[in-house]
Formats: sequence, C-alpha cells, structure tokens
Amino acid sequence: MTVEDGTANTPVRRTTSLLINVSTLLQESIGSLRRYEVDNAQGTGLNAEVSGSLRLLRTDQSVLATASLITVISDICGGCLQDVELPLEVSFDEEFWPSLDLISGAPVEPPPERVGFSVIDGQIDLSEAVRQYVEMGRPMSPRCEEECPGLDTRSSNEQPIDDRWSALAALRIESEGD
Repeated sequence: MTVEDGTANTPVRRTTSLLINVSTLLQESIGSLRRYEVDNAQGTGLNAEVSGSLRLLRTDQSVLATASLITVISDICGGCLQDVELPLEVSFDEEFWPSLDLISGAPVEPPPERVGFSVIDGQIDLSEAVRQYVEMGRPMSPRCEEECPGLDTRSSNEQPIDDRWSALAALRIESEGD
C-alpha cells in the first residue's frame, strides 16, 4: 500500500463473492475507501471464476468500483476449431447508484446523466459488470497457440459419398479411364 495511490492504511479484505455489502460505506464520508482481494469468485451469469483486486470508493452520490480481475474463458480456436481455455484480464471503473437513502429510507432519484449499476438492498453485485467486460474483452478469433496450424486438410480432400449418388461415382471412374 502506498500513499501515492490513496490506499495507505486501508486494510485489504478478502472475498470469494462478487456480491458486496456497501451499506456502511454509503453512510461514511465522501472519499471513504474499501479494498478487497477477490479469490475465485463465481458470479451470476459467469462461466468461470474470477480473481484479482477491487477498490470501492464512496463518492458524493454513489460508489465507484475499480476492478482489476483475471479469469479463464472457454472458446473455440479460430484456426483449428479445437476447444481452448484462454486467460483474460478485465479492468474497469463503474459507478453503483443507490436507489434508497440508507438513513431515511426515502427513494433517491439518480442524476439524469447517470451511467452505471444499482445498489440494491445496500449491496452491489459486480457479476453483470464483470460479464459485460469479459464479453467485450473476448478475442474475435481466438487461437490455441501463436503458431496455430489451422485446419488439417491433408487427410482427405474428398467428401464422403452419399449412397444415393454411388452410381454416378462409378460412371465418373469409368470416364476417367478413357
């Protein structure tokens, strides 16, 4: 922890969930900070576990989540069409807006230019944000290795013959001999 990045004396908490209670953070002063180490967390809509670091910062009206996570995605190689597991790094800054004032219980109207996710019952669920960033970070044509040989076309260039056309195949063989 360093003073330069604003995290001096902030304890690091460990979590195995992407659902985090921020009700006390929302009652604290602007600039309050929580740091988490995420270990093998599974979220709603995610096919793989994620790990990494998370920082939650109390702003004047919301909670700013800054995440740097890694996961492994399953895909198909765009060259040889084999199944492949690819590591993927996901980083984002997203705001979570409360829908209720936790002290009074009164509904809070978010600003009209609001972009982000909701705080529901004093908790933020990072699953949807992580899912969206995983989908955006997914390679368009993943490769199993840097020098992927592609499809193996050496085995046979001929397609299997449908039995209904076998009589025509015999004619082709006879005409090739002439």
